[in-house]
Amino acid sequence: MFNFIIFILGAVLMFYMALRSRAQRHKLCTKGQKVSARVAGLAQSRHGAAYVLEFETAGGSHRLHYPKAAKGKGFAEGETVTLYYDPDDLEKMYVEGDKAVLGAEVLYAALGVVLLVLMAGFVRL
Repeated sequence: MFNFIIFILGAVLMFYMALRSRAQRHKLCTKGQKVSARVAGLAQSRHGAAYVLEFETAGGSHRLHYPKAAKGKGFAEGETVTLYYDPDDLEKMYVEGDKAVLGAEVLYAALGVVLLVLMAGFVRL
């Protein structure tokens, strides 16, 4: 019985994380500011390596740090990307097509399914 509860709680947590990540990304894409930004290079931020994204708005020019994924294909310097950001909270941003963000959503959902399958296997025993 205890294993059943642990697997259910784990699966619920994984599905919650996947849905929360998708909801935050969707909110940025629908309600956030959409701009074309140029990758100006790499910089060190408090979270590690980050891309420096430069773009212009009516309020002037801006430079934001976007976290660089530890693994996977990154963005090339000088490349133009579509950036969604919240002007009120610059920590909330998403670069369209960022495979690290999309991969995390898929990973959370897949782990939730694996936990449910394992739970079903333990219930049958």
